[in-house]
Amino acid sequence: MLLLSVLLWLPIEAARAQLYLTPQVRPRAEWRNGYQTLPTGDRGAFFVNQRSRLTLDYKQDNMQTRFSLQDVRVWGDEPHLKDIPSTAIHEAWGEVALSDKLAIRLGRQELVYNNDRLLGNVDWVQQARSHDGVLLKARWQGLSLDAGGAFNQEKEALFDTRYGMNNYKALGFLWAQKQLGDRLTVSALHISDGFQRPDTVGGVYFRHTYGLDLSYRQEQVQFNGSLYRQSGEHGSGKRIDAYLAVAEVAYAMQPFRFTIGTTYLSGMAGNERKVRSFNTLYATNHKFYGLMDYFINVPTDTRQGGLHNTYLKASFNPVSRYSLSLDYHYFALASNLNATETLPATDKRYLGSEIDAVLQYKHSDQIQFFVGYSSLFAGQSMGAIKPGNASAYADWGWVMVNIQPRILLKAFDKE
Repeated sequence: MLLLSVLLWLPIEAARAQLYLTPQVRPRAEWRNGYQTLPTGDRGAFFVNQRSRLTLDYKQDNMQTRFSLQDVRVWGDEPHLKDIPSTAIHEAWGEVALSDKLAIRLGRQELVYNNDRLLGNVDWVQQARSHDGVLLKARWQGLSLDAGGAFNQEKEALFDTRYGMNNYKALGFLWAQKQLGDRLTVSALHISDGFQRPDTVGGVYFRHTYGLDLSYRQEQVQFNGSLYRQSGEHGSGKRIDAYLAVAEVAYAMQPFRFTIGTTYLSGMAGNERKVRSFNTLYATNHKFYGLMDYFINVPTDTRQGGLHNTYLKASFNPVSRYSLSLDYHYFALASNLNATETLPATDKRYLGSEIDAVLQYKHSDQIQFFVGYSSLFAGQSMGAIKPGNASAYADWGWVMVNIQPRILLKAFDKE
């Protein structure tokens, strides 16, 4: 509060400067009986988790900054009368415009590109995702170009750059987007991430992911397509040869919108000489592969078998305040799996079907209410990748409230 008071009274010589405060309180109650994994026969779980976030945005001429503090907890996870620190910095960055076409951003920041398919903030998860790095942004004649990078270390060391945490050690990406006419948008993305080799002091193995996203809109119809290839070196020492393909068609006829599509993530069968399972990197998989999050970490959640996700989605938005969505997913492995010491082999690729329903009520721009319910109908092959009973009924329900006003604390004008 002291820092906020100082900022409010600080004299600023600028043509225009603005200071915004955005508090967020987002509690979510969940019932879990087969969320992320098959039911085991134990009782279902019920709890309330909450994100409490405070974001301060400041913009002045060719400079802007953001500081975002958050506390994420489950109601009751701390004993009373105990002072247990849990606040973390979600974002802390500064951006400087080098010209009217070029800007640079430094610090802890979210990276969200191409609808979160490979780089996303995973906002559904209460703690969300952010990166420590640098971002260079260029905008010129309808072309958007971003280049970013990061280099991670555990501490300020005197010698050696060995990195022992289970994160990437180095990250670099290049994103370009161009609007071609009024209907077609083309986007290209290249991501290279490097991980510390376990057997050497300074060695890093690099993985490369690159491809295109297309979006074509004509009146009530929209087509989206994506194609990505993955190469480089896997942590096992094998070479990577994997790909991701997406095809989707949406038709809007107010107040309805219908979407049909398919996503194919390549997989590997047996002990192949190359790794052929596609890794979705730093995506928001909650948006794409069913809300019950059975495939939140691909390829680990498929035992490297890949995933074929065919889906049909329908949304109903009769008035601006209400919306109802109903999604159906058909899940199948891209490759059959061999048996392990603890898990069986598969002779059928069908994993199961999922139905997700979400009702949203927008009370105002500052307050929204959500209710969701999902059911998973697992095939027998699901038991080869998830522990539990594939024949049991799996469901998940949740209720969430999002209170997030945006407050203009002060606007400064140069006299």
